Amino acid sequence: MKPTLKQDPKVIAREGMVFKLDDGLEYPETSHIPGLPAGTGQRRLVATPPTGARLVGVHALTLKPGETSVLHSHPLSEEVIVCVKGTAEITLGSTVHLFKPGYVLYAPPGVPHGNMKVIGDEEVLVIGTQAPADTRMYRGSGHDF
Repeated sequence: MKPTLKQDPKVIAREGMVFKLDDGLEYPETSHIPGLPAGTGQRRLVATPPTGARLVGVHALTLKPGETSVLHSHPLSEEVIVCVKGTAEITLGSTVHLFKPGYVLYAPPGVPHGNMKVIGDEEVLVIGTQAPADTRMYRGSGHDF
């Protein structure tokens, strides 16, 4: 899969960029690779190694009612997920939490998180950031950098 960005990732790495969520790359289904984020919904790689970032990974996930994400973890990365829109249940460790706009989830390295399920009729939009970026995600989904 070849990246399709408006600007060269090497230029972005030097100069930076203000991204719109749709500027990112599609993150295709990776359920065939155990431990990687997967599930239904629209997933975008925004500021990530394949798009020019080097040390962090910023992703956007939009789930419509009936769509879900899978429980996963990042062995070497911390992840922070911010709920921007909608209401969901999200799992952190073995506990299910309510997750709605203004809520922030923090997952230390190796702690399972995800298994997000939409509550109600409104789609859910979350933004996740990992540090350091979990490069398994990009290579496993066909993106190189």
